[in-house]
This record gives sequence, structure tokens and C-alpha cells, in this order.
Amino acid sequence: MAEEQQPGVRPFLEVQQEVRRLFQELVHQPWGGQGLSNSTSWQPRCDMVETDEAVLIDVELPGVKREDVRLEVGDDVLNIAGERRALEQRQGRNYHYLEQQYGSFERQLRLPQTVDREAIRADFDNGILSITLPKKQENQD
Repeated sequence: MAEEQQPGVRPFLEVQQEVRRLFQELVHQPWGGQGLSNSTSWQPRCDMVETDEAVLIDVELPGVKREDVRLEVGDDVLNIAGERRALEQRQGRNYHYLEQQYGSFERQLRLPQTVDREAIRADFDNGILSITLPKKQENQD
């Protein structure tokens, strides 16, 4: 008779990943949409690139107004926060998809020690927040 093996205990992270995967399968519709969402918080996507002179960050914020974005610089963290306001839903319309996320958002990005925190610049154009974090003079190649 073959020896029966006791089922092992899976690490917590594997269980967490499996639950997350199952939840995503339940939420997603067969056509790839996410159905109706009433999310009140979300996290924008960011790109961070380093050059010899600076660290450059682009943050996707479509549909967000400049006045609804706040930037705060701490000792070693850049905090990007704000809100994307929901569009007014109108009666008499049959909404098939409401996939855009609305509500508050926040991203915290760790700053390299080489950044000159006094010289940070930000521009907002066409839904892209571009942040330039110049390096301290002694750290430029």
C-alpha cells in the first residue's frame, strides 16, 4: 500500500495569491470588463527613470484636475495624493460599463538620497503629472 502523504501547510503568501486570483476571476466579466464599480480609492500608475542629472517621474492621472492633486516631500518620501471626481450619471441611460476608478488616490515613492529636495519641479499636462527631481550637484556624473 502506498504511503499517504499528509497535505503540507502552504505558506501564507501562496494562500493570499490564490485568494486574490479567485477573487479577480469572480469580479471580471467574460468580455474583460469589470462590471459596475463603486471603488472609492485607487492608485495611479507611475514611471520612474533616472538620468545622470535627475530622477524623472511620470504619473498617469487622466480626468484629474490640477487643483485636485497634492505633492508633499518628506525626508525620503514623495507623496502624491488627490482625487478623481466621478462623472454625473444621468437617468435614462443604460450604462454597460463603468470601469474607470474614482475617488481618492495616493502614491508614496521613496526618494534616493541623491535628490536635491529643494529643487523639485512638477508639470501637469494632458493628464500626466511629470515630476523632475534634480540630483545634488555632487551626485551628478
